[in-house]
Amino acid sequence: MSFLQPILLAALPLALLPIVIHLINQHRHRTVKWAAMMFLLDAKKMTKGFARIRQILILAMRVLAVILLLFAASRPLAGGWLALTGGKASTIIVLLDRSASMEQQNLETGISKRSAALSKIVDLLGKTGKGSEIVLIDSATLTPTTVEDIASLPDLPITSPTATSADIPNLLQAALDFIAKDNSGRTDIWLASDLRQSDWLPGDGKWQALRTDFAALENTRLFLLNFPSIREGNFSVAVDNVQRKRASEGLQLVMDLKIQRDTRDSDSETTIPVEFTVNGTRTVQEMTISGEQLVRLGYTVPLGNSDARGWARFDLPADDNEMDNHAYLVFDEPAAKLTTIVSDDTNVGKTIRAAVSSPVESNFTYEAKVFTTKQTAQIPWEESALVIWNAPLPSPDSNDSALLTQHIESGRTLILLPPENVNSEPNSFLGIEWGDWIEPDSQSLELGWWRTDSDLLENTRSGDPLPVNELKLFRTRFFQGEVQPLLKLASGESVVARVFGEHAAPNQGAVYIWGTLPRADHSTFASEGITFFVMLHRALDQGAASVSKARGIACGDGVLPQSLEWEILNNTETGNSTVSPELLPGAFELRNTSGTTSLLSLNRPVSEDDVRTLSEENLSGLLEGIEYRSIADEVDSNSSLASEIWRIFLIAMALALLAEAALCLPPRIEEKKESTPLAST
Repeated sequence: MSFLQPILLAALPLALLPIVIHLINQHRHRTVKWAAMMFLLDAKKMTKGFARIRQILILAMRVLAVILLLFAASRPLAGGWLALTGGKASTIIVLLDRSASMEQQNLETGISKRSAALSKIVDLLGKTGKGSEIVLIDSATLTPTTVEDIASLPDLPITSPTATSADIPNLLQAALDFIAKDNSGRTDIWLASDLRQSDWLPGDGKWQALRTDFAALENTRLFLLNFPSIREGNFSVAVDNVQRKRASEGLQLVMDLKIQRDTRDSDSETTIPVEFTVNGTRTVQEMTISGEQLVRLGYTVPLGNSDARGWARFDLPADDNEMDNHAYLVFDEPAAKLTTIVSDDTNVGKTIRAAVSSPVESNFTYEAKVFTTKQTAQIPWEESALVIWNAPLPSPDSNDSALLTQHIESGRTLILLPPENVNSEPNSFLGIEWGDWIEPDSQSLELGWWRTDSDLLENTRSGDPLPVNELKLFRTRFFQGEVQPLLKLASGESVVARVFGEHAAPNQGAVYIWGTLPRADHSTFASEGITFFVMLHRALDQGAASVSKARGIACGDGVLPQSLEWEILNNTETGNSTVSPELLPGAFELRNTSGTTSLLSLNRPVSEDDVRTLSEENLSGLLEGIEYRSIADEVDSNSSLASEIWRIFLIAMALALLAEAALCLPPRIEEKKESTPLAST
């Protein structure tokens, strides 16, 4: 149990005063032997046992009353979980989930999960955190900030709403890094979140290291303040694959529109007004949602002649979460989709160039350029949406390595193909190293598994699989590193994979590695061209968004380039805010030093619309070996993490004194009834 005035507990020995007074009172008279009194004392021995018990009970009540009075004066705290903390910490770290899903609120009170968590933590630390260093680390910036006045915590810009996602493993790692750097003593960590799976990332490889590091800390305790409940009836809107096209009727915006509803009734229908704004001009359309979601692929909106370039926004009516009611997009003249191929193999270069130069959509221009390994200085890096590197991996300190890394960090795609020479310098790039060539004992290598739910080999929109099973492999090269396999041999070796390294961060480009080449002596990629063609163009589309004059990315810290000037196009819509603009949805115009402009839209990550939460079983599995306490709370709950209970101790003291008074009452003397003599007959 914790106390607001713990120093008063030092007076607990005063509870012995009733016993001391009793002993003094017992010896204040001189003993004189007197025959008559000796007779009475001997007669009283018959009731001495009961008198002693009564005397002990009276003393116990007096001692208890003093103890309860001291406890009440020390202002004890309880209520929920504070009693489990077991003492005062020198450092208290508050980890705050600022993801978009934490803005779910009670419409009657306007209190969100984020604001409710802040209020309860402020109330707790205001009572118990005096003398402790309080540090806040939020999920949007992962930057430790010392809080001088705990009452001001809800008003700080770094606790304001954002449209970002949260990375809970990185948030916990930031707390561990602070503890190690600050050499903190006894530390309490309070993590406030809504337990969304998309934020906790239960499949992340960082959890094993986190469990090991936390288990090694002796003076650190972890407390989870969870708000996992989900209110039905919330709507969210998102757009994807935005393109500006020219049709016979004029300019059009074509996109994939998705409106999602949180409901358990899959058969119900509801109609809502959806507002669409283009460059400040608003229109409203009624849309009917059946079940959980409405998906319109290729949703088309006509544009006026004056709207060849600009921004747009979808708005839904106000509901439980205002943060997912808006979706921004920007549009401009489509840029050419340029693929750069680096290879000394003429046949490989020609085959890939023929595939990526073939147009898929008439609205775009498709180009491909081939360079040898000695011509890399001529590569148009700024215009290249996709780079295919069929050459030895560059050394870490080389210019090629720096340019490839910059290419990835700018959001563009890279495909690594195996160099023919095994004896080339064994460099490592993004943690990837080439191994030996694998050749079959018979005619071809047997394919075992490929991923059909996402990425390069994903099924088509109609659900039909790509004809991967028709491919034949005659030669592939082994590679190792941190990858996610997309195509594997029956023997278990990966043939196509996605690379995950230090570059694998939000809004950064994808890196793929292929173990085989589109050559007749390596595979049938070229002859069975459907799968090869689809894989290349999917990789090209991923990188093309970053070279486009108008593109959309997810909100996040640092997504607005510091080297560019930018202007908020929807400034009249959002108003002024103390929150960094890159953490909120909006439309921006970027301008470089040469005056060239481009458009950028920011939206919450699509993962924030995933309402699945961690179960207690999954949570305990993630934190296995870590001592923690989990507190499930509600937005509209009035319970406190710490409440004073001194009144209970005062009532208990009064009851103890009443019991002592009752025991001090003299025994009631029973009146003897006089017997009536019998009349003589």
